[in-house]
Parts: sequence; structure tokens; C-alpha cells
Amino acid sequence: MTRALRLATADHGDRMDLLGTAGDRPLREVLASCEVWLLDPLDEELLDRPWSDFAADIRLRSELAPGTSLFAPPGITAAPAPTSLTKPPAPGVEAAQEPEQADHPDRITDAQAVRLAYYPHIERVASLLRSRLPVLVISEKLIVTHLWEEMVTLAECRGIRLDDDSQEDESGRGSGDPVGDMNGASMNTRQRRLARLRAQLEELKEGDVIVLTHLDLLAGSADIGRHAEARELVELLYAFPDQLVLAFADPTLPLPDVLAERFSARVTLSGLPPKVKTPETEETLLGAALVTREEAETFEGFQPREFYKHVAGMNPVRLRQAMRYAHEKHRTQPKRATQQDLRETLLTFKAQQSSHFEVPNVTLNDIGGYDEVKDEIRQTLAIISGAQSLPDDMEEVRSELVPRGIIFYGPPGTGKTLFAKAIANGMNATIQVVSGPEVTDMYVGESERKVREIFASARRSAPSVIVFDEIDAITMERSNRPDGGSRAGNSVVAQILTEMDGFRPEVPMLVIGTTNRIDIIDKALLRPSRFRSIAISLPDVTARRAILRHHAGRYHISLDDEVLELIAEATAGRNGDELRSLMRDAFVGRHMHGIEPDARRLGWLVGRLQQGRLEMISERR
Repeated sequence: MTRALRLATADHGDRMDLLGTAGDRPLREVLASCEVWLLDPLDEELLDRPWSDFAADIRLRSELAPGTSLFAPPGITAAPAPTSLTKPPAPGVEAAQEPEQADHPDRITDAQAVRLAYYPHIERVASLLRSRLPVLVISEKLIVTHLWEEMVTLAECRGIRLDDDSQEDESGRGSGDPVGDMNGASMNTRQRRLARLRAQLEELKEGDVIVLTHLDLLAGSADIGRHAEARELVELLYAFPDQLVLAFADPTLPLPDVLAERFSARVTLSGLPPKVKTPETEETLLGAALVTREEAETFEGFQPREFYKHVAGMNPVRLRQAMRYAHEKHRTQPKRATQQDLRETLLTFKAQQSSHFEVPNVTLNDIGGYDEVKDEIRQTLAIISGAQSLPDDMEEVRSELVPRGIIFYGPPGTGKTLFAKAIANGMNATIQVVSGPEVTDMYVGESERKVREIFASARRSAPSVIVFDEIDAITMERSNRPDGGSRAGNSVVAQILTEMDGFRPEVPMLVIGTTNRIDIIDKALLRPSRFRSIAISLPDVTARRAILRHHAGRYHISLDDEVLELIAEATAGRNGDELRSLMRDAFVGRHMHGIEPDARRLGWLVGRLQQGRLEMISERR
């Protein structure tokens, strides 16, 4: 019988060594090989059992909540190859990480948060504007208002915002303007703004800069052939090449290439940096600079460094919203909130931003059998967690270590999506499950747009996991045929590759695909640097035994070893979902029909399952 074993270690290397330990080594030898503590007391008599008898959940001490009790392994006095720098604590002694000392502000506005988080980018844009160079900024719309005001102020320019109706009179086109009188009734909003933009470009003075806060919406589409306004906008901006323009576009909304090329520089803002610095402040951890003192004190042992990995994909305004939400939720509780409470609240907040994201509640321990697959997943999780603690000068190595994606392939019903949810749970991540066919669209460019939106939403919700169920539907091997359908499919594959190649190591994201047909997936996706392929085959007798035991426990079905062995032997070739259905039907029989799930009843259910398979085979013939 597999037993749960919760361990804690101070070192990422020890954690990875434990995950890679051979299953036949005695537990005593494994625990003595490195600096490790128990999160639950353990009977000494279990130390001589093999490592494979335990389902190990290995955590870092820095991830534990303050006050967590750690226990020294019983009966182990020395390690054969010592790696410990300090002696393990005695049983029951608390050894949680001390809270970091940080200077939090008493109050911080959204505008201040944006300035702190993006000051190097703001300074760069201001420098370009002072050099009379037009700039295109790619950023989320939520922060645009705060950005352009800081950029223009630092550049010592006067910003004339196209979208500000109060500036119509300043541009010489007020309510009595002939253009407005003649065309106002027949012109749509975009046309009116184009007319206003022409007037502003014609009358722009030295030291002025036109600010287009929504260039993407003004352009209308990446396909300028479909929108007359888009063509007019391109002609208009190129007609005044010397006029200074600062424009903004959302990363999920495409721009025509010819329009983007009008700008001398393009600056992209995505996520948050781990540290912030301005001319007025010293370099500070983001978790200290953008979290108020009152918010930090709400959570016992608040750790700015550890906090960063849970908000790295947000923008500053969204982070401030999340912390106000977390503070308000926990400030009146009788018991002081912990770091774990904060992590769970942030996870919930991020999931609420999109109806498509959810907080997973499946763990590897909830999946029976498949020990080799679980070991491989634990090693992957250890790499994702460990890579974030590497020094800054190892940035290149870090980006190579962190996996971008996993493809689970195998027959239906083998738990591929369950494994994906367990991975998301292990990463403390939100998860979005997307059916492959949902992405495809009949209109040119729409499928790629959906892919961009999925990845952009995942970045905002990071740590996050995107699951493409039936990924073969959108990633079939690209064709050289000139038909439109093939070109559309090629574009979707190329868009997914582009998005995955743009992953930032400090923003934990993982793409997981599930498929029954890995043979038809484009080979470019199956490269080790993109997707790691893991087979989820039909369970063998050992795995079937574990799956049946797990679901029997869930449905409170009593199974003795003999009955369990008979069912495991009789269900050869069955998948995990079919094995679960046996225990589910036994549960339903007891509570709805009063039929006790004894050996006879379970045998009848197995027989019915077998007969159903035979009938399916007969119908196919």
C-alpha cells in the first residue's frame, strides 16, 4: 500500500536528488543522504521499506508557512554523504524561514506603482521622444493612462491626446468647425477621430507630441484591405513623417505591419520585474516597493522575494488591485493570515479575471498508479521551482532549464487531463483547459487571434498552465500545399511556436497538450526545447490495483486484498476512467438501490463492463 510522505528540504539540489531517487532504495538510506525534515511524524519501523512504497510530496522550507513544525527523521544519526550545513532541528522544533526585513510604503497609488515598476521603460521612451523619434509602446490598456503621462512629462513635452475630447478646441476644430458641421452626422467615431488627428498633425507645434492611446482600435484590423479607415490612418501618419507621435497598442490586438513601421522604436512592457529602482529610490524588491506596510502586516511572515513569483505576470495596476482585495478579505479575520492564505487569495483573484481560468484541486496523490509518470512530473516541477532561485548572471541557463510544454499522449480515459491539473496544482497555478477545435475559426486570422488572447490571459494569470485538449486538432503537421485551409493551420502552429518562444523564465507558464494521435502533430512542436512528450498508456496490473484502491477510498467501498487482486486481474486493457466507473456504480447501487458492494456485486459490475466492450466490438464488425 502506498503511503503519503511529506518532506521539506532547504536546498533545490537536494529536492531534485530526492525526486530522482531509485524506487528500490530503503527509505532510511534516502533520508540519510541529504538534509531533509519530515512534515509529519514517522514510525521508525517504516524506514526499512523501499522508497517506491511512498508517495513523496517534497517542498522547500522557503515555501512553508511560518510556524510549520518540522521533525527530524527518527533513528538517523549520520548521513553517508553529508550535504548538510546545519544540524536538523529536533522533533517538534519550528524551523520556518524568518520573514524578510523590508521597507514598505504607507500608501501607494496606481500611478506610483506604474512609475516604479516601469521606470526604465518610461525613461527610455522619454529619451526617444526628446530625440524627436516616434515611439510605439506595446502594453496592456489598463496602464496606458499612467504610462503616457509619465513619459510625456519626463520628456518635457506637451502631450496632445487624440482621445481627449476636451482638446478639440485646442486643435482648432471646435463645435463650429466646418468639417465637424458637414460630416459629424454621417461620420462614425473612428472617422471623426481621424479627422481630428489630421487637424492635430497639421497644427502640431515644436515641443508637442500627439498621443494615440488606442492605435490598435483606431486601425481596426491587421488587414488594412478590409477597412478603409485603416488605410486612411496609414496614409495620414505617413503624410506627416516629421511629426512626433507616441502610440500605444495592446499585445492581443494586431496592427498592420506598415503602420507599426511608421515608428522609429517599439517598446514592449509585459509582466513585472523582480526589483524596481527610480532616481529617487534605491533598488528595492518589487514585493516591498509595491505592497503597503498595512498589507504586508496582514500576512504573517510576508516575504517580498517569495511573493514575486506569484505576481510576476501581472501589471502594476492589477497587482495593486489584487493586494487591496487580499487585504480586505483577511484584515478582519480573528486569526492572522499566513503566506499560504495570501497565495491562495492571489490564485483566486487571478482566476476571477477570466471565466476560462480555474484553480485546480487535483494532486498527484489523487491519481492512482503511474509511479514513473509521477516521478517525471515531480522532476519537472522541481526544475521549474529551482530555476527561479538561480543567480541573475545565469539568466541564459535559467531560460534553457525551464520547460515550455509537455504533451501527454495515449489512449482515451487514461487521465491525461488529470495529470495536467495535478501539475498546475503543484505549481500553485491557475489552469485553463482549451479544446483544440475551439481555437479554429473559419475567418482568416481569427484562430491566431484566439491563440494570442489565450496566451496573453495566461501571462496575466501566471503562474498558469494552458491545457490544449486534443491538441492534434490545431497542430497537425504543416503542409506545403497552397490551399487556404493548410495555410490557416500553418499559421496557428506558427503562432503557438511564437508565443512559446517568448516565455519569460521569471513568469511561470507551462503549455500542456493532450492527444491520442501524437503521430500527426507537427515535428517542430515535438522538439525537446518546446514540448516534452510523456506517454500515458493503459494501466498495468500494478497501476490498476492502485487506481481501484484510490477510487474505492473516494467512494467508501470496502475492498479486501483478494477481491482487489481479482478485479485488477479481470480488468486488463481497461483505462482509468472505466476502473473509476466500477467504484462509482458500486456507490450508486448502495445509496440509491440498497445493494451492498460485496464481492458478488463487484463481480457483476465487472462482467457488465466486459459485456459492454464485447457489444462495441460486435457493432464495429
